[in-house]
Amino acid sequence: MPRTGEPLETVNDVLIDLLEDNRRRLKRLLERVDDDCIYWAPNRETNSIAITLWHMGRLFDVFFTRQALGKEPEQECWFSGGWSAKAGYDPRGIGRDGWGSLNDFTPDEVAAMPHMSRELLLGYLDDVYDTVKAYLRETPNEILQELAPGFDGKFSQYQCIQMALMDNVRHLGEIFAINAHWERKA
Repeated sequence: MPRTGEPLETVNDVLIDLLEDNRRRLKRLLERVDDDCIYWAPNRETNSIAITLWHMGRLFDVFFTRQALGKEPEQECWFSGGWSAKAGYDPRGIGRDGWGSLNDFTPDEVAAMPHMSRELLLGYLDDVYDTVKAYLRETPNEILQELAPGFDGKFSQYQCIQMALMDNVRHLGEIFAINAHWERKA
């Protein structure tokens, strides 16, 4: 990878590099952010950093497991990794397409989500990132270019993973903005 001076040779390498860069930037920011900031939302219509972190993991988990690979919801990291049990939260059936990924949640549905610790949120996101990274390391580029079972076969596995990763990158920017708002408020 680029951090070690090795060239990027495949789309898998590029996706892994972007994933790891996003993870590094997120963790670097969160090292200096206290819990008051993580759980603060500027208003009822705006998500907190904590809710945004959960959404990042959840959407990536759904896109990878269900859309890219065509697996059942129970095989998502949220369930197979025990995160749902730890949080006491099963989001299936809520929001857009019943994915429980925060998209199209009402403010009341967001407010009904349980409080999740920083450790749980980051553990879940790491689990998703590690699962995707392992898949990318093991999967030939030709397989990634095949049409994925999700989204009615309109997109390749690569595209499903890339869409979720870019969503995570955008949400990292949102987290930086929430933190900047918090610092200005303080």
